Amino acid sequence: MSHGYSDVLIGLQFGDEGKARVIDLIAGDYDIIARFNGGPNAGHTIETEKHKIALHQIPSGVFYPDKILYIGSGCVLNPEKLVAEIKELEKVGVDLSDRLHISGQTSVIQPHHILIDKLTNKAIGTTENGIGPAYADRALRMNGNRLLNIKIEDFIHNNDFAIKKVRENLAETLRLLSGINYDIEESMRRFKESLTVVLPFVERDTLFVDKKVRNGARALFEGAQSFMLDVIKGTVPYVTSSHTAAGYAYVGGDLSPRYHRKTIGVAKAIMSRVGHGPFPSEYGGMASETYCMEGNGHTHDKAFEAELNVNELLRSDDFFDIGRALRILGNEYGATTGRPRRIGMLDLVQLNYAIRTNGVDELFLNKCDLLRDFSRTKLEGIPQVSAYRLENKVIDYVPGSSFEYGQVTPAVEFSPGFNETITEMKDMTDVPKSLTNLLNQIEHHISCPITGMGVGPKREEYVKINPSKEISRTAGD
Repeated sequence: MSHGYSDVLIGLQFGDEGKARVIDLIAGDYDIIARFNGGPNAGHTIETEKHKIALHQIPSGVFYPDKILYIGSGCVLNPEKLVAEIKELEKVGVDLSDRLHISGQTSVIQPHHILIDKLTNKAIGTTENGIGPAYADRALRMNGNRLLNIKIEDFIHNNDFAIKKVRENLAETLRLLSGINYDIEESMRRFKESLTVVLPFVERDTLFVDKKVRNGARALFEGAQSFMLDVIKGTVPYVTSSHTAAGYAYVGGDLSPRYHRKTIGVAKAIMSRVGHGPFPSEYGGMASETYCMEGNGHTHDKAFEAELNVNELLRSDDFFDIGRALRILGNEYGATTGRPRRIGMLDLVQLNYAIRTNGVDELFLNKCDLLRDFSRTKLEGIPQVSAYRLENKVIDYVPGSSFEYGQVTPAVEFSPGFNETITEMKDMTDVPKSLTNLLNQIEHHISCPITGMGVGPKREEYVKINPSKEISRTAGD
């Protein structure tokens, strides 16, 4: 039997590009769906005709009963939250027995990690799930005689010892944070109780994925968060704590890169960003960031903006107002919190950086249906960022310093818009010529074929694009 192969799928911007939607479309082509980074800080919603489930740690593909779901060693695991996800899936008839496998080398998010996260790091906008402190302890390993990095398999090998270390870490944190009202016994009780559910899913064979792929299995590695939030390559310090780049899939996903076949990138035609950090293409610039972050994002939430007049905002001369309108039309809010996401125009400089750094072979572009709304504005067409200006020089790259990146001025170009509703279109021959020309223009700039286009929020609302020649050919019709 010939060996299988592995593909990697990542988001190429600042998050919320619709990765889960793309995975849902292609999951049937794979035998294993694996996570290689992050923890419960990243969420994705899986929706079918019967069910809608929000997942944070369990990989996509849960509604394909024949798929193996794998949480790799590059992740950090919150046992309590994982149990909650498992129970939610059980309610809708999804049984993960013999399907979910957790690498025994995965580090555990301990109670003190969550406590530390809730009391610090407000400036960079963490999710307070203990992700950063858990990854920090993975790097620190020990503090004197205290074991900081505890792996999930440690609770199988010597549960009493591992539990003792978890308690010691929590007690020491509470000692340093004197005056905190915290029930250590209740916290430890919940933690230990969750382990009884999680431990049967732990995979002790460090070559589990390798053996499967070697015997013909096809694996898809799905990245949590997105490339511009990578702990090294992203807009540091306004990033996540793990590696989100495609190359890390093989370290965090526990497979040799020799099986790699292709990298799939997901972006959206109208970008968004959550939290602070440089965002050159943002509609309204600093005014938008301040507006979205006011009251920790709760002042101008979804309910507040629902009262605004979208048509008036679109006709405004102010990019800030246009951004607000696009956020409302695109439903760009936190799924649980309703907090507004910052909105920006498609940035081809940033997208090219992400594609070249990650070796992306094909691109899926979501939110293309929203480009129609530019025909309702006073703008001369659909805007995209084609270059940056920094210190009176035109540059075609993303600066390595986030502080410098925050100083760039975007050079904006406009492409002809369109009035047609494209949500029900299924074939490139149905797509407006101006949109086809825009896709061709994007392909030319990033040197990467666009193989799929999202034309609406529903699962079936997409257009599959076969080779990039199809775009070029149709554009000339």
